[in-house]
Parts: sequence; structure tokens; C-alpha cells
Amino acid sequence: MKNKPWSIGLFLVLGISLFTGILFLIGSRQELFSRHLEVYTEFSNLSGLTAGAKVRVSGFDAGEIKQIQIPANPSDKFKLKLQIEKKVSGMVREDSVVSIVTDGVVGDKFISVRTGSVQSHEARNGVTLPSKEPIDIGALMEKGSLLIDSLQGTVTDVRGRVDLALNSITKTVNHTDGLITDARPGVNSIIENGTRIADGANTLVAGLNGGKGAAGLLLKDEQTREQLKSTLKNVQDASNNLDQASTRVNETIADFQSRHLIENAQVTLNNVQSLSNQLNVAATSALAQDGMGENGAANIRQTLSNLNRGTTNIAEDAEALKHEFFFRGFFKKRGFYNLDDITPAEYLKACKSQKDAGTREWLRASTLFVNDSAGHEQLSPAGRLQIDAEVSPIVESLPSYVVIVEGYSQYGTPDQQFVTSRRRADLVREYLAVHFHLRHSDLGIVPLLSTPPQGSGQQRWDGAAIMLLKANAKK
Repeated sequence: MKNKPWSIGLFLVLGISLFTGILFLIGSRQELFSRHLEVYTEFSNLSGLTAGAKVRVSGFDAGEIKQIQIPANPSDKFKLKLQIEKKVSGMVREDSVVSIVTDGVVGDKFISVRTGSVQSHEARNGVTLPSKEPIDIGALMEKGSLLIDSLQGTVTDVRGRVDLALNSITKTVNHTDGLITDARPGVNSIIENGTRIADGANTLVAGLNGGKGAAGLLLKDEQTREQLKSTLKNVQDASNNLDQASTRVNETIADFQSRHLIENAQVTLNNVQSLSNQLNVAATSALAQDGMGENGAANIRQTLSNLNRGTTNIAEDAEALKHEFFFRGFFKKRGFYNLDDITPAEYLKACKSQKDAGTREWLRASTLFVNDSAGHEQLSPAGRLQIDAEVSPIVESLPSYVVIVEGYSQYGTPDQQFVTSRRRADLVREYLAVHFHLRHSDLGIVPLLSTPPQGSGQQRWDGAAIMLLKANAKK
């Protein structure tokens, strides 16, 4: 059978077209035809990181590790060559910090690049970005255990010393009270004798001045003179008793001084102050800043954040399993669906085609968010009350709704608006999920920068909006 020339040509054209399409498809998947930014960074410990691992900028897949240069001696560091897509180069600045992060609890390692500050220059090809060494969770937990043991020992020592000081003070007070009680009768007797002596002296002076009474008798009668001598002797004895009582009081005071009770109490207080200073130094050392300028509390928060990200990745893996060929039918029968798959473009298209699908409640950023001590936005108390006011009236019928949280930001470059609007939408979604016990599958977020969908009633917005879709609109 003879082949026709036009059929051969058609076959060649179709073959070349198919080959070209496959080539461009593979090139698009591998990003062979896109422009890249090549930067470098250095680490002392790679923690299992390998060449070809992903590079993420603020959580966005933006490239890979092209090369790892092994150091020539132990004092040098591993030098990594990072290839980043040009479209996210505006987020990478010269002060952007590079760190090694684990994808999940036991997942693969990848490079995370933090968004730099607006004041810093945009990173150029060949620049070396600063890096943050990975945190050793085992060493951190061991350090925390040692700190707890040290604090427990210090508190026990302080308790023992304080108990000893209180016992000593109690014994001293009891001893002093006994001495005062024993000396009280003698002191009262001395006071009474002194009173009688003073009365007799007054009587004697009065008689002498008037020339009568006891004074006249004293001048004329020998027996009276002898009685007067006896009285004077009694006065001398009373004076001696007063001297003895004063001596006993002086001995009591000397006994206090010989026992160094006041000095011992001061020494005890000084020991308590010293132990308090040691406790303060131990706590300060445990929470001191590391080589990158972050304290122990910040490192612990970072560790908890990594664990939270790991659990999120596990949930994403389970969601991906729903779409596998062997499990797709099972999950489809159970009615599972994922709102995280929707893109901003698809969402805008859906809003345009279904204008009456639901209602939208607008939340202004000035009321909804506040900045924490690190400068990051968090939900404010007034913002939580505003969300409650919008959602509470329909909380009983929420199972028949799908909630889409739209994020908006009017400030910064488009890439900064994208990151800010996504974070704002995520903060509102997390509050709705926790406070109203909603399923994650019924909550979606869409970062829309600063422009709301057409027909929404707003031309530009800064903050967030809650879109309540009817049950028949979520399919």
C-alpha cells in the first residue's frame, strides 16, 4: 500500500507539536525557562540538608539549593548556593535571614528565607545572606531540665535557711521576755522605796523650815537622832539595791550583745539576698540571647511554632491522600472537599458568576488588629467582639454555610500586600475555628491584596471580610 505524502506530513506535524508541548510542560514544571536570583548563605551544621532541597520565601516555594560547598577545614562553614525565582526577589532583601526548617515533625529539611525589611536594599545576584543555625531541641530540653533542678535546689536551700533564722529569732524573743518578767518585782520594790524616801525627806524639810515637828525633836532628843541615822542607813541600802538592779539591766543588755543577735539576724537577711541574686542570675542566664540575638523564650516559641507547622503539614499530607487515585473514590463518597485548593483568580471568577451566593461582612484593620511587642499583627479584643457580633446571629445555622475569609492590605508592594492579606485572613479563620468549633473543611481563606471582588460594594479595603456562602453554593 502506498503512503500518501499529505498523511506523512500530518503525522510529522502532530509528532513535532506533541514533542514541543511535552517539552514546554516539563520545562514549566521544573521552571527551566524562568528567570532566577542566585544568592549564597553559610551554615556550620546542615542537619541533614542536601542539594536539591526546596527554598521557601515566607512559606512560598520559590526555588531550590543548587550547590553545597564543603568547607576545607573545621573552622569554616558549609557554603550553599540558592536559586530563587525572580518573581519573589522583591521579598528577599540583604537583611533577610536564612534558616533550616523541618517539613513536619519527621519530614524533609528545607531552606526558609524570611522577608527582609523595607528599609534594606533588594538582594542582588551573588550576595551572601545572613543565616541562623538550626536549634537542637535535645540540647534545649536538657538545658531546661538543668535549670529546673537548679531552681528546685536553690528554693530548698532558701527554705531551710529561713526556717533556721525564724527559730533563732523566736528563741531570742522568748529569752528576753523571761528576763523582763523576772526583773519586774525588784524594779517595783525599788520604785516604792524611793517614793517613801522622798516623802520622808519632804517632811523633814518642812519641820526644819517651821521649827517644829520632827525637825525640833531631832535637835533636842538623842533617841530621835539615832532613829534618823537608822533612816539614813535605810536610804543607803535602798540606793545600793537600785545600783544592783541597774547592774542586772546592764548585764542583760551585755548578754544580748555577746550573743550577736542583731548581727546574726543581719547575716541571715544578707544570705537570703545573696540566694535571691543567685536565682536571678540563673534565670537570666537561661533566658539570655543566643548568637543571633534571640533569647531563650524566643527560641522556645520558635520550637513550638515548628511543631505547630509540622502538625499542619501532616494534615496537608492527609488532604493530599484524599486526591490519590486509589483513595479518591472513598473520600468522595464521604463528602470531603478542601477549600484551601481555591486560588484568588478562581474565587473572583466564582464570585462574579454567583453574585447572590451569600453575604459579606466587612472588618476594618484599624479595629480588627493590634501589633504585639515584636511588631506582628494579632487580633485585638475589639476585633474579636466584632467577629462575634457578625457570626453569633447565625451560629446555630453555621453547618449550612461555608465561611470564606477574605484578607486585604493597602500598604506596601504587591508581594507585601499578598503576605499581609493572607496572614490577616488566617488570623480570622483560626479564631472562627477555635471559638465557634467549626470544621476546618468549612473554612477557607483568600488573599485579595487591596481590591475586593466586583459588585461587593467596596472599591478598596484594608482589613478582612467574612463571606458566608449558602450550602448549595459550596459544591
